[in-house]
Amino acid sequence: MKTINNKTIKGIFLRSITFLFFLFSCDSQTKTNGQKVVFGIHVVANGSEIPNAIIDTLKSRGVQIESNQQQPILGYISKADSMVLQIDLSEPNIKLVKTVYLADKEQKYYGLVGIRPITVINITSLKETKANGTNVEIYFNSKGAKDWADFTKQNIGKSIAFIIDNQVYAIPLINGEIKHGIAMITGLNNESIAKNISESLNFSIPK
Repeated sequence: MKTINNKTIKGIFLRSITFLFFLFSCDSQTKTNGQKVVFGIHVVANGSEIPNAIIDTLKSRGVQIESNQQQPILGYISKADSMVLQIDLSEPNIKLVKTVYLADKEQKYYGLVGIRPITVINITSLKETKANGTNVEIYFNSKGAKDWADFTKQNIGKSIAFIIDNQVYAIPLINGEIKHGIAMITGLNNESIAKNISESLNFSIPK
């Protein structure tokens, strides 16, 4: 298997983000408006937190493991390696998910991320979202804002994953307590994607 040049993606995932959350997607992988989506924020388990036996199993399944185990990206899988996501990691309390976007210049590999299955924030914590150009503004309800402020205060320095329909859309690093109850999804390809994501999230918020 061809070795991936990690330099092109390391800068993306190592940015310290306090208020802005970067999301990468493409038109074919973004839900269209009018469809409900499953949204959640999860704690990321870095490679150093995953048992060696599991790392060896992933290697045997063709996963290229990231050499820096402190990164949120555990490794890289090709489009044909999706069965890797079905490995049972319930004992170490880890779930495998892939990035929604391809992580290399040749567009062959997805990033593989290990997350804690318990959702920190889910769709019930959202009040509304708004598309603003190529960005999506997320507004938490009162309980969600409090939970988010408490969580970010207690987990400074940790990476989290923004997941929509079991795919990773963003992996920001918590750089400080977030008190204002608003998050911003930026870096979208165009205004249509931002609009579709916002409408899908709004449609999914319990009324």
